[in-house]
Amino acid sequence: MKMLDERQQVTEVFQASFGKYQNQNIVIYGIGKNTEYILDCCSTYNIIGLMDEARTGDTIYGKPVLTYDQAVKLNVDIIIIVARSNNLRIIYRRIGGFCTAHSIRVYDIYGNLQGQDIAQTKSMIAYNELDEQRLRSKIIAAEVVSFDVFDTLVMRQTLYPQDIFYIMQERIEESDEHTESFANIRIKAERELYREGLNPNLTAIYNRIQEFLLISDDRKQQWQELEVRIESEYLLRRESMCELLAFATSLGKEVYLVSDMYLPRRTLYPLLSALGIRVQEDHLFVSCDFGVSKEAGLFKILTEKTGYRKTLHIGDNEEADIRSAERYGIHDTFHIKSALNMLEDGYANELLKYDSKLSNRLMIGEFIARQLNNPFLYSETNGKFRVDSPYEMAYAFIAPVVYRFFSWIVAKAKELDLNRILFSARDGYLLEAISQTLRSAHADFPRTQYFYTSRAAAVPAGLYSEEDILFAAQLAYSGSVSDMLRDRFHLKADDIQPRADESDTDYVRKHKHAILRQAVIARDCYSRYLDSVAIPSGARVGFFDFVSSGTCQRMLSNVVDFELYGLYFSRINAQSQYKSDSKIEAMYDIPNIYEPSWHFLDDYFFMENILTSFEPSLLEFDKDGKPVFATEHRTAEQFDHLTEVQIAIKDYVQETKLRLEQIGEVDLEIPDLLIRSLREQYSIMRTNYFETEALVDAFTNRNFSLKEG
Repeated sequence: MKMLDERQQVTEVFQASFGKYQNQNIVIYGIGKNTEYILDCCSTYNIIGLMDEARTGDTIYGKPVLTYDQAVKLNVDIIIIVARSNNLRIIYRRIGGFCTAHSIRVYDIYGNLQGQDIAQTKSMIAYNELDEQRLRSKIIAAEVVSFDVFDTLVMRQTLYPQDIFYIMQERIEESDEHTESFANIRIKAERELYREGLNPNLTAIYNRIQEFLLISDDRKQQWQELEVRIESEYLLRRESMCELLAFATSLGKEVYLVSDMYLPRRTLYPLLSALGIRVQEDHLFVSCDFGVSKEAGLFKILTEKTGYRKTLHIGDNEEADIRSAERYGIHDTFHIKSALNMLEDGYANELLKYDSKLSNRLMIGEFIARQLNNPFLYSETNGKFRVDSPYEMAYAFIAPVVYRFFSWIVAKAKELDLNRILFSARDGYLLEAISQTLRSAHADFPRTQYFYTSRAAAVPAGLYSEEDILFAAQLAYSGSVSDMLRDRFHLKADDIQPRADESDTDYVRKHKHAILRQAVIARDCYSRYLDSVAIPSGARVGFFDFVSSGTCQRMLSNVVDFELYGLYFSRINAQSQYKSDSKIEAMYDIPNIYEPSWHFLDDYFFMENILTSFEPSLLEFDKDGKPVFATEHRTAEQFDHLTEVQIAIKDYVQETKLRLEQIGEVDLEIPDLLIRSLREQYSIMRTNYFETEALVDAFTNRNFSLKEG
């Protein structure tokens, strides 16, 4: 029934998308089962051939697999790419130039014309003036320089300032009856005092909270101290602005810090000093100490203090820092943008759709604290992020989804009562390394181990029957069937029979006995390795795979005597009914590989390249159960990149303020959008990572360029 559903869906989508093109010369790029369905059910269409780079010159489903020259001679009007969404861009890049040159239109199966992406445009006029050198010139010209504090010199690693209160709410003891209402009460108390015309300090705010909640003096003091501690944990410098403060000081300018804030000078000054931000203590002007805000007279106090000398004020709030400063006689101003404002203005503002949960806001807040720390960035990038190194790429854009996966896999291990988790080679290498770190911090972290396997090793070992063989034979392979018999099933040249006028399936069947003989050898070698792993018979074992339809797990289930529960980063639902009852769960579910869904799927080869081990691909096991590896294709530069990106991800896991339990609440869309943000319409890459990296897949006999992906 599943196969029928897939057939119906594909053909109905095809007919809906291309009904008006029935009489045009059509070529389908792709030779999978969905192409066969289309050819069977859409016979009224003028489909004159197929295209596939590995099978050019063959006849498949009764249609010739065309070369580029043949396509031109046949006056092809349309090429329809029938392929997985993650391969769509790769294929289009491969044929796009040729098709454009010969006026051939290219579509996906949904009728979307390829190569017509219109770059999103944004107004960056405000950022054209936000130039660091221009600000330096203003500093040089001024006698006195004053800086706003929050979102100018420092920022919080949160999306919104009030997130500090929600973090507090989570920290307050679970048994406390006020836990659920604390953040709202904290916000209400401050707002009430401002409405009463006051510029309250922290003590006044907590006095009002005490009135609301009738808490003890000790509890009030504990909460007040907790807020200051959390502020200190989440504060960090805006580096380029702090450098400009140091620049002004080095020129002998008189420097002031002016802040609308409820933390009094005696509290705020030590917080700033701990970040290396230092001015004379009496040059820190805080609204709650003077009882007036910038808009109500704090700048008047500043001008009187400085003797009305030529003063430059720098800040992020247009009303408080610019208009109010000008209104009170500040000679010059410079308006910068907060990281949040930059996110709102930039190309990745879709992240803000997911600001309803604290966990989401904290992940986004940590991201922009790195990527939008520099207020001058957009004057250089026109609204895009900038990635200067493989380390920054991995830390900011990739590590969040890796950490998010750990929270998911730990939860699944508990839910399924698993005895241990096998992080399978090679994509499980980094995950197992991180597991060791997390286990030391979490007593209930599941037992894990790195496990050698691959499709190349598991498939031949798992072959017992003709059904097993035919399943293995239909898996993707770039080359002839006889080449596949040699590479995938380990047949010798003498074992491979001449091919008659027969189908691929019948030709494979002719080799059944030779294949099963080789399978016995492969299984015996694999079993020796399994003996060394020492997993008890009947154990419930989690099996990690990255992005997979379950091939390794299905074939291994024929070999092992314990239960395998797939725990995948993402599962691609396969059309095959072979072992369809395999137990598999995935963090990112992909119900239909031909329908665009998660953004990371378009780039998962890139992710594989980051998670992988420093060993080559596993080919098989020798007679002693030792792994035998393929030829290493990576260069010294690629290994340097691998080291750098894996260090970055480990650093993130250790440094992020998001707890493992907390990150499990983050919506999956957030890390997915971060990965998408590495694309050229969102980021400027100032690293050659994508130029030098590639993925070699021995099982399918294919090479993948990350630059294409």
